[in-house]
Amino acid sequence: MDPFQFGPYPSNIGTKKKDKKYVQAGTGFYAGSGNDVLTCGSLPSDVEEAPGGFLVTPVVMSGGAGKDTYKFESDIFEWGFIADAGGGKDTVKFKKKSPFNPNFYDENVRIDAILINNRDVLLTSTNLLDGGRDNGIIFADPFGRLNKANKLEKVKFGKRKYKFKNLFNSIQDFAGSEEDYSDLYSYNESTYSELNQLGVLNFSGFDDLNSLEDGSYIDIATYNNNLADSL
Repeated sequence: MDPFQFGPYPSNIGTKKKDKKYVQAGTGFYAGSGNDVLTCGSLPSDVEEAPGGFLVTPVVMSGGAGKDTYKFESDIFEWGFIADAGGGKDTVKFKKKSPFNPNFYDENVRIDAILINNRDVLLTSTNLLDGGRDNGIIFADPFGRLNKANKLEKVKFGKRKYKFKNLFNSIQDFAGSEEDYSDLYSYNESTYSELNQLGVLNFSGFDDLNSLEDGSYIDIATYNNNLADSL
């Protein structure tokens, strides 16, 4: 059987054992069961009309069942889509001085958090000097509202751990505070269609956005992870 493809991202399938995979830009990887480690391999390309003069080709990562780790540990230009779809105690790892770390802020970087369809979370960082959006991650159903198996439990910045919901709540709090740095954070709610129309996200490679709007993209991840376990 062949894997399903999510939008324009060719699907690569792992095994039911532990997979350690550097996920190439513009592709998806579905690891199946096992305590998998997936590393974001997104890459920038020069696009003169884009903010900052570049666009970043993202990756799609799905660890499936097991205690999975998603790594975003390069300096900049990391864009990815995480759909765990399988259960286990999962961790998203960043470098210590990631712009998303709630214990650090940079006066030249703005952090935006968007709750999409009351289910998914988009985090982006924007370089205020050139307008480029260096980093962006969509966390698919990280609170497990569609299915508890999709939940993302932990986020690590260096050695420090947070619950995912605490990271999300901290950004909301920063955006609504009266601190001097509050203008470096924003929180909004939206839909995938609205983000596409506004140009916040580029879904030109998708035939339609229905699978994103209704959450059925999780079924694609679940199917591909089950396929990996059958090989």
